[in-house]
Amino acid sequence: MSEETTIEPDVKQEADTQVENNVPISRLNEVINERNSLREALESFKSKEEEERRAKLREEEKWQELNADLAGEIESYKPYKERWEAMDARLREGALAQLPESKREKFANVETETLLSIVEEFTEVEKVNPPDSKGTVPTKQVGDWTEMSGDERRRNWGTILESYMKR
Repeated sequence: MSEETTIEPDVKQEADTQVENNVPISRLNEVINERNSLREALESFKSKEEEERRAKLREEEKWQELNADLAGEIESYKPYKERWEAMDARLREGALAQLPESKREKFANVETETLLSIVEEFTEVEKVNPPDSKGTVPTKQVGDWTEMSGDERRRNWGTILESYMKR
């Protein structure tokens, strides 16, 4: 009688019981778009409700409540206003610093966007085309380069190379 032996592997094998939660990208995009549209709808409903409430307060002439609401809203915008004014002041200072001293006073009271366009015009450098070098004959005659000093060779290296090029 033969005995059957079973070989047990030393390596533990993981059971493939993990369930992967794969969602197709198209479905994910649909859900994201739906969520975003619902958020927008909720925001529009809130704003409409607030407008209706304010209109009702105006009709009932409850000015004190309406004034308190609007004062609270104004207070919530103050940090943004301060930050914007500081940013605008830094931008204006930088733009005015780029102008010549004689023009700074003249443009100090101009609106920021206009000031930036003026500074752009003043700082615009006229493009200068480089001189044509093709077809020109070098006017400088270079003597024997072996007798030149190191600095002279560096300055005239282009001319030296041109003298050895086949034409």
